[in-house]
Amino acid sequence: MATYDPATSTNPTTQRLGEQKHPLIGMSIVHMRIVNNLGDNLPLCLHCKSKNDDLQNHVIYNNQSFRWRFRPNIWGTTLFFCHFSWAEGEGSYVIYKNRRDNDRCTHHCDWYVTKEGVEGYTEGDKFSREAPKRDIVFKWENP
Repeated sequence: MATYDPATSTNPTTQRLGEQKHPLIGMSIVHMRIVNNLGDNLPLCLHCKSKNDDLQNHVIYNNQSFRWRFRPNIWGTTLFFCHFSWAEGEGSYVIYKNRRDNDRCTHHCDWYVTKEGVEGYTEGDKFSREAPKRDIVFKWENP
């Protein structure tokens, strides 16, 4: 189960999803963050969900974020996708896919929404001081 985290989200709407009934011991919690970097105070509408969790519709403004956390399942099939829309584009993209993201963002997955598209960043490595790097870019489907 995913949990929307109103304490760390800058989106004023709050929602808390049901707690996980059978926590998986030893599985890391993944913290997801989507940041509106469209500029010009442009609102971003988004709707994220997985097979089991619907995180509902949210509107976030420039420099605001939407956050949630979850535990990937033991089968390695956890998948979240989001539909994004703003004044000049829209698209639906896979934001977390266990097989793709298990190594690139083990604990923190950051996505920045820009006028170019939706940009995914690696987690970085605080021990080697490696900074997060942009490694995925989804261009707008309907610009």
